[in-house]
Amino acid sequence: MKSSLIEVNFYFPKATLVKDKQKFVDLIMEAMRNDGTIKYTGYSNENMLSEGLLGHIGHYNHSKYRNLSEKEKRSISKTIQTTINRCNKILPLPIKNFIFVFPWFPSKEDSIFNGSFGFAAYSCVLHLFIAPGIFTKEAIANSVAHEINHTVSFYYHFDRYARWSLLDHIVNEGLAENFREEVLKTKPAPWAIALSKQKAFKTLKEIYPKLNSKDDKIHRAVLFGNGEYERWAGYSIGYWLVKEFRKMNPNLSWKKIIKIKPEDILKSAKNKA
Repeated sequence: MKSSLIEVNFYFPKATLVKDKQKFVDLIMEAMRNDGTIKYTGYSNENMLSEGLLGHIGHYNHSKYRNLSEKEKRSISKTIQTTINRCNKILPLPIKNFIFVFPWFPSKEDSIFNGSFGFAAYSCVLHLFIAPGIFTKEAIANSVAHEINHTVSFYYHFDRYARWSLLDHIVNEGLAENFREEVLKTKPAPWAIALSKQKAFKTLKEIYPKLNSKDDKIHRAVLFGNGEYERWAGYSIGYWLVKEFRKMNPNLSWKKIIKIKPEDILKSAKNKA
């Protein structure tokens, strides 16, 4: 599906008895290679794309795999387009976005996502992973609204995100979750409120010396949790930080908010929390 705002491409290989995860990814890439779309995926080369897909498609199980029907693809495309239109009214897309839809094999722990999650690969690229038979329209809309905020943020802060700091991660997740909530008029996501506001700001105070760190291990520990931090801690901190910023600036448009530096959002909201 193509429009002036987005181009959506589905890559679900035909039902296959391929048992090897790498071979399954190879089938996806072969189809993309034939379509000439690999260069739009946000990866600098095919090896990196292959590694990315291997990491994101989850626990591949050939016995549980099925292709999407044409009816399902039309429904998903419609949901994506409708969501993008709603997002664009509040935060205009500065450039056309390429949306790639891939298979997903979630674990039991992934049930929180309701069959869909997204990944912003570049300033104009969104990867959407969908589990056939599990996904819901609401889950797809949530994934798209969250990730499209990321792609627009990447566009306006392109040089900064060549190598992210912990603060960059935290603020960007907070922006994306508040944006999704406002655009779709939905309740907060579980990961956004995994920590209460009080606990989120308390944890923020504890990690303050680490905010400029560009260590991926520290990023993962704070965002997703480990023995020291609760699961989704970084997401909750970002959510409450940006929520406080929004309360302080209710008339500030998303087009202006997305261009503000993370440290300025931190300084403004932290002093009032």
